Amino acid sequence: MGEADVTLNQTDEKPPDSGLVTGDDSVVWSHEVEVCLFHAMIGHKPVGVNRHFHMICIRDKFSQNIGRQVSSSVIWDHLGTMYDMQALHESEILPFPNTEKSFSLPDDIIQEVKEGKLGSEEETKEEFRMEREPPATHEEAELCLMSNLSMSLYTF
Repeated sequence: MGEADVTLNQTDEKPPDSGLVTGDDSVVWSHEVEVCLFHAMIGHKPVGVNRHFHMICIRDKFSQNIGRQVSSSVIWDHLGTMYDMQALHESEILPFPNTEKSFSLPDDIIQEVKEGKLGSEEETKEEFRMEREPPATHEEAELCLMSNLSMSLYTF
């Protein structure tokens, strides 16, 4: 018990050593520091739908380059002084189509939902599982084939 307590206490007291000095969020934006920011931005565009993911990478690389933690909001603020970030974001081409279309469910589906005729989620999962799992035996395969055949004859 004593050995485990000592290990836990040592872990609790010692912060992780990342080699970075944590401090306040103010950064003196000298030319050298801006070059470090630009180097951190290589391959990462902080605009578009993935801008926040890219900013995490930029922040990590930049913090490592200057040797201390810097929040992404400080980087966003500085980029905002150099560029019109909103205009850049809006000019970014989406990697997928994103057109709005009007949509409404067919009335028969809405009626079925209101009347509770649609199966429960568990029934739907069971039906899906039965369709996806191969039969374990030859007899089960024949039974499955016969039921599918009779269902297809019934629906036509």
